[in-house]
Amino acid sequence: MMKIGELSRATATKVTTIRFYEQIGLLASPVRTASGRRTYGVSDVDRLNFVRNGRRLGFTIEEIRSLLALADQPER
Repeated sequence: MMKIGELSRATATKVTTIRFYEQIGLLASPVRTASGRRTYGVSDVDRLNFVRNGRRLGFTIEEIRSLLALADQPER
């Protein structure tokens, strides 16, 4: 498990951007420690890298949201 700063460094994403993606639902709400700190795992790194790559390729947030929905429900 990693903290938000570690996720930020691992994905070259600003902490504010990570929080924004959480607010709009591109990233799931993170597990929190007893003291309220966010914690993230490998799947969060993968998902955030997917979002970042999609944005870099010019996909809109809504297009990325659609792609993530398909990935989350492969039976579709």
